[in-house]
Amino acid sequence: MAAFGPTELYLLVPYGQFLLAASETRTGRRHRVRDRVVGRVRTASTGFAGDHGQVMASLLSPRRPTAAAAAREGDDVRLTATRPVEPEAEDSSEPAAPRYGWQLVAVGGALATALAGWVIVAGLCVVGWLPTGQGELTGALQLGTALWLLGHGTPADLGSLRWTVAPLTLSLLIAFMISRFARGAVRFADPDGRSEALRVTLACTGLMTVGYAAAVAAVGLTTGAEMGRGIVGAVLIAAVGSLWGSSRGLGVRITDRLPWLRPVPDAVVGGVGVLLLVGAAVLVTGIVMHADRIASLNSALGAGVIGGIALWAAQAAFAPNLVVWASSYSLGGGFTLGDQTVVAPTDVSLGILPSIPILGALPAEGAGPDWAPLWLAGGVLAGATAAWLAIRRWPAARFDEISLVGGMAGAFTGLVFTGLAWLTGGDLGQLRLAGVGPRMMELLVMSVTLLGLAGCICGLVLGLIRNRPRPAADEAGADEADTEEAESDEPEDDEAADSAEDVDEIDDEDTVAVSDLPARPE
Repeated sequence: MAAFGPTELYLLVPYGQFLLAASETRTGRRHRVRDRVVGRVRTASTGFAGDHGQVMASLLSPRRPTAAAAAREGDDVRLTATRPVEPEAEDSSEPAAPRYGWQLVAVGGALATALAGWVIVAGLCVVGWLPTGQGELTGALQLGTALWLLGHGTPADLGSLRWTVAPLTLSLLIAFMISRFARGAVRFADPDGRSEALRVTLACTGLMTVGYAAAVAAVGLTTGAEMGRGIVGAVLIAAVGSLWGSSRGLGVRITDRLPWLRPVPDAVVGGVGVLLLVGAAVLVTGIVMHADRIASLNSALGAGVIGGIALWAAQAAFAPNLVVWASSYSLGGGFTLGDQTVVAPTDVSLGILPSIPILGALPAEGAGPDWAPLWLAGGVLAGATAAWLAIRRWPAARFDEISLVGGMAGAFTGLVFTGLAWLTGGDLGQLRLAGVGPRMMELLVMSVTLLGLAGCICGLVLGLIRNRPRPAADEAGADEADTEEAESDEPEDDEAADSAEDVDEIDDEDTVAVSDLPARPE
């Protein structure tokens, strides 16, 4: 039989190998693949057509074309099948209303908080009464009731003394308990939607505020106390605690509706927090430096174990007041402990003081120590902190605008702290200890000025950093990085072409065309 022609011979080549040996033209020349030349196979041995030995690839070989080879196949057609998806039916139902009964939970929580606060204070008074055994139990309970009302700002008549200084530890404890009950009430309501959550938050705050203030007013009117300041204090404590707890429980931010107001709470809380930390450092420093004097005053009272516990508990009730007074001292405003007394970094003038152990931490009378003015750095740090917290979320602006924002943040923080300090003052008697607390006018001037200037300078520095010109080296580096990134994103066709050119080094003598193979005899 005659030998097969070139066309018949190519038909005898396995289809998989035919794809690898198919000739294709690119830029007017033939490309070859490593160990295989397009249109040729390596000559392992001379044989008949169809006998290719181990050179021809098997049809079951897992080898697949590379990405570069697949990219060169310009005539490939890709088919994509999609599966129809049925459109989801829109939920036209209205948001579910809050569950009924959460109002009772809110009001009940307010009443339970009032009862728990009274039990704590009255219990401590009973503990202090037990060692002495003087008087009756009802007298201890009446004292506890008066001190509980004092925590809301109601004046307390303790024998011949009239106290108007509110123990802020008790006030903060009551606000915390109210916040927990408010959190549980709004979660029980389970409102649907942000607008509904906001309405539940405000409604819970109003219900708990009215309920708690009514309970405090009822107790105060029953005992015959002056309830003007007491009702205001109860409303303030309940409103702050319930608003905080309900908003946290539902994740509601009151400032979401006023975007420009969002940085203000963070700035004020941060600045006031720094001032309180500095005040705590001042108080601890005084306790450590005059520990022997405090121990002498404590032993001189001879209160015993139980009495000593009650005494230190009473002093701990006024610990936040002392921290605020120490913060006023660090700002340079100082505080007073009665008429014609002053405690400031540069001057200390004391009169006759009661034998209260914590008062032993006061500095010695006369000129203040040389290092005392260094506490003013706390006010600078507080103003810078408030400015940074306000500016970090502020949009891009000129450096002078950023400086102005920082100064306003620091000054407003000073105003807020001055208002907080005003709540810590009052009377611990009618003569020598009348008018104790921070010196308000001096504190107002020093806090607003010091924190405002610190915030303004901090804002100026941050504004200059934000608006500094970009160096040319940085721009060149950025352009070079962009160029490298663009080169790395180029397709891999050029790499495949280079590898194909390297394969062209194969010796042509070692290859033979498929059409040159002798035909297999029948």
